[in-house]
Amino acid sequence: MDQLLQENLFAAFPLLYKHFKGNSQMQIDCPDDLFEFIFELSSKIEDFNRRFPKRRVRAMKVAMESGELAFGVHRKVFTVNKLIAATVSQIRVYRRSLKQALLERAKAIGTTALFGSSLLPDWKRLMPDDTDTLRKILGFAEKRAIVPQDHADLANWYKKFLNIDKSKKEENAIL
Repeated sequence: MDQLLQENLFAAFPLLYKHFKGNSQMQIDCPDDLFEFIFELSSKIEDFNRRFPKRRVRAMKVAMESGELAFGVHRKVFTVNKLIAATVSQIRVYRRSLKQALLERAKAIGTTALFGSSLLPDWKRLMPDDTDTLRKILGFAEKRAIVPQDHADLANWYKKFLNIDKSKKEENAIL
């Protein structure tokens, strides 16, 4: 998430993000388009913190992992967990519509046009943690690939975005 958006969250919700402020190790690792969801959730948790100071919770992790919001707090409180679960559900519905839109665009684009389009940068900006969607986008392009150069370009995109080379190196190191 953009640094300015993070600073807005830290300033608006000092009790919740106490450990984040001034700590470069702790960052909110989510796309910018999820700011509204996280802001709303943070507002509700901050209200809880002000109403129940003895049961106060602090955020320890805010990130997108495999297409799901991972919002970790240092203490398990049923009410807070319920708020987090509701927000995760809202984000899931929102991202499902984004995924459908990206896949519909991918179905309509030919392989060569895909590399000049904004589809892959849009995916990287909106859903970089969801590699399953990228696999499907590249799968559509693979079905339309005709010339050997298209297949070579696709192979490079697979390697670049899905880190195929890294996983092969790790497998070889294990063997």
